[in-house]
Amino acid sequence: MQTKSTDRVQALLDAIAADDDEAAESAAQACAAQPRLLAALRPLLADADSDRRWWAVRTLALIGGQEAVRLLEDHLTDSDDATRCAAALALGSLHATSAISALVGRLADISGWARDSAADALAMIGAPALPALVQALGDEREGVRVRAAGALRKVLVTALSGLKSADIDPQYWPAIGALFQALNDPNRLVRHNAYEGLERLGLLEMVVVPG
Repeated sequence: MQTKSTDRVQALLDAIAADDDEAAESAAQACAAQPRLLAALRPLLADADSDRRWWAVRTLALIGGQEAVRLLEDHLTDSDDATRCAAALALGSLHATSAISALVGRLADISGWARDSAADALAMIGAPALPALVQALGDEREGVRVRAAGALRKVLVTALSGLKSADIDPQYWPAIGALFQALNDPNRLVRHNAYEGLERLGLLEMVVVPG
């Protein structure tokens, strides 16, 4: 006999088999905030079909909670590019601070799409990701620095736009200082991200950066 939990997951499987993304999204939405469904989803997460794994990851993002976060972290190294992207963005949407280190590691993913998704996820997590992003801005790999600078810009602009420098919380100054240093980076895109962020915050005229 099927339970409500298996019924919901079966509805998702049926939609995937029918190649009906709209129905699959509706089925995933029906699972939102229901952690009891995780047990029924686990086989789907391990499926050889990457499309099924992608939808399982999408559903985890809607379910949320610590166990879902742990399962999503496992899929940051999925063999499928799209599934890695979905896992990263899901962790960002869940503000999963426990995933910050793993997401920073994905800034060097072999897929540019996955690298961008990891950077977007870190930007969504916000201020808790700043120390790790500052460290990544010193990475020898240009692709890592470009995406770290972009994520730093997004976090700082979102958090600080409209504030005077005297009103900025001290936790943000190390990241601001890192953007100032990045103005001299050999990579043009790193410099662009740093300049744009500092300009939008009205800080380019500063001579001394606190702390």
